[in-house]
Amino acid sequence: MKTWIMILMFITIVVAWLKPVKMVPESQYLKLVDSVQQLHYQTVDCEKQLALVRDSCVILRNKPLMSVDQFKQLYNYNRLEKYYKICKKNPSQWKYYKGWSTRVFEQEDEQ
Repeated sequence: MKTWIMILMFITIVVAWLKPVKMVPESQYLKLVDSVQQLHYQTVDCEKQLALVRDSCVILRNKPLMSVDQFKQLYNYNRLEKYYKICKKNPSQWKYYKGWSTRVFEQEDEQ
């Protein structure tokens, strides 16, 4: 019984080995080569972009940060600008502008 199994396995291996190998058409081969080249170019582009991001991070780390007082001034200026735009769009709101601007500067004094 074991010999028959061995013979069948041998025949299966020989038949599989004798099976003709399919050749890849040249057009498909060129597509594959182009795809590999395209992946290579994409990898190079990604590496360049990554280097740019790393350089930007280094520049940002070395850049001095805004102080707390500068941030408060900028924040208050943006609030005043927002109120000014509201009044510019709707002139009936000018009567509230003085109160809004007073509150902006009162909150600055409290902090």
